[in-house]
Amino acid sequence: MKIALKILKWFAGALLGLIIVIGLCWWLIPDEELNPDARRFTETAAVPPAAKNAYFMIWGFVASPELDPHVVGQQIVAAHDRILAAEKDLSRFKADTFYGEHPLTFPKDSKRFCEAEKENCLLVYQTKRAQMVAQAEEKKIYLDRYRKIREYEEFAAAMSQTTLQTPFPSWNSILRMSDLVDGDIAERMKTKSTQKAALEELAAEVTSWRRLLQGNDWLITQMISVATLGRKYRLASEIMDAYPEVVAAHPVLMTKITAPLSPAATNVMTSMAAEARLTIGTFAGMDANRRFLADSFFEGLPGLPLRAAFAAGAFRPNTSTNDGYLIFKEAIDLFAKSPKEVLEGRAALVERQEKMSRLTLGTIFYNPVGRITIGTHPSDFTQYAFRITDIIGFSRLLELKRRIIEGNIALDKVAAALANAGPDLMDPYTEKPMQWDAATKRISFEIHGKRYPVFGHVTLEHFK
Repeated sequence: MKIALKILKWFAGALLGLIIVIGLCWWLIPDEELNPDARRFTETAAVPPAAKNAYFMIWGFVASPELDPHVVGQQIVAAHDRILAAEKDLSRFKADTFYGEHPLTFPKDSKRFCEAEKENCLLVYQTKRAQMVAQAEEKKIYLDRYRKIREYEEFAAAMSQTTLQTPFPSWNSILRMSDLVDGDIAERMKTKSTQKAALEELAAEVTSWRRLLQGNDWLITQMISVATLGRKYRLASEIMDAYPEVVAAHPVLMTKITAPLSPAATNVMTSMAAEARLTIGTFAGMDANRRFLADSFFEGLPGLPLRAAFAAGAFRPNTSTNDGYLIFKEAIDLFAKSPKEVLEGRAALVERQEKMSRLTLGTIFYNPVGRITIGTHPSDFTQYAFRITDIIGFSRLLELKRRIIEGNIALDKVAAALANAGPDLMDPYTEKPMQWDAATKRISFEIHGKRYPVFGHVTLEHFK
């Protein structure tokens, strides 16, 4: 019994000693010097003039009908910056307090009119015309706001500083208005005299969402743009199936709608860099995130001052910024290459990233909070990059389909047409011609983004 007590006392003493040593390391070992490249990387990018920036309109979109949504968006951004500067904490920031008495809402159980991944939306919209018209009349002011978004030249986050507590605007209502516009396009396609107006609207929609895709600087809004553009492209494909004659009747409009996306037009590298800055900018701005870190990592300790003290000791802002910069830079450098090279190098990148962000014995004594934070914000942007590449590939399929219809290419000549389409219309991953299945009349490529599996093919239904 005495031996057991001695062992227990020795173990307790050793544990206490270890805790003391770790604590001394936390508070006595100085932080690193900030890497100049990391400092430049975390600097906030320039924001376009407010009058040109759709960001404010997006934030204020759901505001009461009597309010100016662009002004409401500016008020929301100003409130965010003011609270963050004064309190270093955004728990008091509430965007909905600026929306007025009667903001736009939808019932929690309401669904979109069409599941684009499973249904032919052109037919669904035409079938549900009465329901869509009723909702369009009820939400007319918001439909007008939605169309006004097309007038903005740019989209960029306008917060003076973005932290892990900074919310994103809600896109749900905007996407609902997008559905109503698509429904109107579908209905107008049924009558020859209104088809041109329908295609003009679709061209305006594609142009607007392409602008949002290229102009935005956050991956979440870029993925929303990818998904929405995918729906617009699918609608265009369905229109060419049902009304192939519009390709010859309205060549300028159809060419505008099906113009393939280029990697430069997606601006994915800017979005990835912004995402990286969000994480490592947190490291650089320790004071602005002290409560977040304290509550996240030391929630069991009583009182914010004690939790903050432990967070400060276990966290080295400069070291974390430097480490985060190196990890994110490696990912960004890979994704600056071709999709084929990304596909080939992705596995090795993930393995290196996991090793670089792993919590080790050494990091327990020095900057454990920083290392854990890096590990919980992985820099493997593969799925984002692949979704971008998928939508690029899908836009190429759409353009190929338009050209085949326009050229009245026979079924047995499609394979040759695909082979001679040129480098800008090849499979973006293999850099070889798109696949052709004559039995199903399907042009396709193998996609690698997990979320949008239907965007990898189009069918040539004009062949009866």
